[in-house]
Amino acid sequence: MNRSIVRTPYYGAVSTDAPAPRPRPACADEDPELFFPIGDTGPALLQVEEAKAVCRRCPLMESCLQGALERGETAGVWGGLSEPERRSLKRRAARNRAA
Repeated sequence: MNRSIVRTPYYGAVSTDAPAPRPRPACADEDPELFFPIGDTGPALLQVEEAKAVCRRCPLMESCLQGALERGETAGVWGGLSEPERRSLKRRAARNRAA
């Protein structure tokens, strides 16, 4: 009688826990144009405020803003901040680094 030993690789303990579901961004159900107003007066300012309201209820607001800053996004509302607000934040951060 011939005997064979079959070796199988061991990959460690297998977790039966399902990975935590990723949070869904609040903007996923919104018209993307809401976050990219045209102009900076009147109706565009109202649109910016509407977009920010969506951001404020989003579980990903902070990571969205961080990603926008890292990517250098220059248009639209990201992470609850408008274009001028992100520029101001970047200038302030640069001044703090220089000090």
